[in-house]
Amino acid sequence: MPAALPTIFPFKPTVLFTDVDETLTWEGRLPPETFSALAALQQAGISVVPVTGACAGWCDCLIRTWPIDSIIGENGAFFIDRDKQGKLSPTFAVSETERKESWLRLQTLKKEVLIRFPQAFETADQAFRKTDIAFDIGQDRKIDRSEAELIQRHCLAAGFTAKMSSIHINVWSGDYSKSTMARQWLDAHDVDCEKTMFVGDSPNDEAMFENFPTSVGVSNIMPYIPELNTPPAFVTTLPGGFGFNELSNALLQAT
Repeated sequence: MPAALPTIFPFKPTVLFTDVDETLTWEGRLPPETFSALAALQQAGISVVPVTGACAGWCDCLIRTWPIDSIIGENGAFFIDRDKQGKLSPTFAVSETERKESWLRLQTLKKEVLIRFPQAFETADQAFRKTDIAFDIGQDRKIDRSEAELIQRHCLAAGFTAKMSSIHINVWSGDYSKSTMARQWLDAHDVDCEKTMFVGDSPNDEAMFENFPTSVGVSNIMPYIPELNTPPAFVTTLPGGFGFNELSNALLQAT
């Protein structure tokens, strides 16, 4: 089981990787405290890099409007950096040719899933995705987790990668993940993994918990702990963005 998050965290990371949905947000909204925490961490010299399943369109909006300079999107399909002049530079995990081929296969799979599973609905942001398809299981439409698992298993059996978060099932083709792209981002920015940490909230964050030495879960991860082979090392007392703010305070106390 994860340990309780200490009031003063005994480690100051250079980079804080974080999930977005229900880790920075709570019940679909970004608490004001969370935005203030992002700004305070940046001012303290801790770079916050969201690592999310969110669509490319949303990632573009976040990096333009939040106090962050990098973001990893669509479950590791790409990262985007912003320079001091505000120019955005995307880096993809696979080539444009591979992305185009995969996209056609994914559209066929999406049609199959929507026909076979009446409870399946594509996400509202599907039109803004570049590399994956996503099914809504808890954002605008809520379905039983057992039904979501049936959809996930169908996509896996079709030869795709399918990861379930607290709100979506994301499906893609390609040998990449949140973790592999986070490592690629570290290499590109010459940052030692030992100087980083990660905070998340759901089973699709497990690869990050497993591959980063210091990890934290916001409290709403607790129902999923039995599903995780590698749970986070620490857990906050508060959920979502309020838990992130709790972590921020603990890190700033240590700086």
